[in-house]
Amino acid sequence: MIKEIIVVEGKTDTQKLKKIFGEDIETIETNGLSLNQSTLNLINQINQSRGIIIFTDPDGPGKKIREKIINSIDGEVLNAFIVKSDIQKQTKKIGIAEADDEAIKQALKQLVTINFKNKASITWSEYLDNNFFIKTNRIKITNQMHWSDQLSSKTLFKWLNWANLNVDDIRKMIGE
Repeated sequence: MIKEIIVVEGKTDTQKLKKIFGEDIETIETNGLSLNQSTLNLINQINQSRGIIIFTDPDGPGKKIREKIINSIDGEVLNAFIVKSDIQKQTKKIGIAEADDEAIKQALKQLVTINFKNKASITWSEYLDNNFFIKTNRIKITNQMHWSDQLSSKTLFKWLNWANLNVDDIRKMIGE
């Protein structure tokens, strides 16, 4: 049973989650990129009392929505991720509603805690000196975290800090 409220982009995402987990699952819909300050305030308020899980689509708009929410939250927030390969092949859309049921269940089991207010857990110099930015290493890291392997180097650096991962944690992910 998921006690937090899941933040999704739209109605079809909510319908998909209800189909998988039952009618008791609760969501907040951002209405895609139309996410407004009122909804952000509600999300922050609910996160303080009950907790939320951000579960946006594995595409550019989904990444922007996730970052907008994270930047507006006071404290920690749980995140669930799917990747494009989790999407059913017969669809042109790339979203939670089109994802494989098992991938959704796994994503909601393998939550990543992100805290925008964390001070940097790694520096840009450490990121570069350890070659975390190299594409093969970025792919290993994103696969371990269940993040899109299309993340830019700068975005990956930011997200690693948000997840409060240090150099040793990251080295383990890439097999060093």
